[in-house]
Amino acid sequence: MKSTPPASFSTAESAQHRRAHARFVAALLSAAAFAIAVWLAVNTNDAVSGSTRDQLLISLASIVLLIIGTLFYLSAAATGQHDPEDFEPGRPARISRHVRSFSRLGAVFAVAALLAVAALGALRILVPPAERPVSVQFTEISGRVQLEYCPGLPSSFEALARPTDLASSSTLLPVWVATRVCGNPSFQHGVWLYLNRASITVADAGDR
Repeated sequence: MKSTPPASFSTAESAQHRRAHARFVAALLSAAAFAIAVWLAVNTNDAVSGSTRDQLLISLASIVLLIIGTLFYLSAAATGQHDPEDFEPGRPARISRHVRSFSRLGAVFAVAALLAVAALGALRILVPPAERPVSVQFTEISGRVQLEYCPGLPSSFEALARPTDLASSSTLLPVWVATRVCGNPSFQHGVWLYLNRASITVADAGDR
């Protein structure tokens, strides 16, 4: 006659598999949060236009969602892990339910983070940046009147400019310069400089 394993044994084994799965998913979510955090750190200095700031905000929200999802999966992985072997009646079933509940909550936040990342990708593709990267070079030393604002401004540097300003025939061209290029710590978020078109050469620096 074939023996059937006790229900408590089957439930405990199922909870063990769920905990292993929760640890695996937690590792994936942690890696995804780290990758987005790296992207966020690299692109922080480019937070000039409204669309770019929206992208950074969505990135930050996705990181928070991933961290919360990771915590829920870690909770699922740790539930009942150090309990003694001689379970009291019904305890394996309760542990399995807790593991399942934590995993479901983690999945909710993981899916929300995935939707945020998808929205971020759509935003970057469908909404072009309000400013374009350009390469600026002074053709006349006398034109570098902005040295009082940016003492570290080199004769050739990269900046951001609006397409409408680039197409305009006005005398002055507004360009946004990052703090590290400007050399003035007073402008923590960069500064807009109005350069005389007659004293500079502007070229498209390509997409960021």
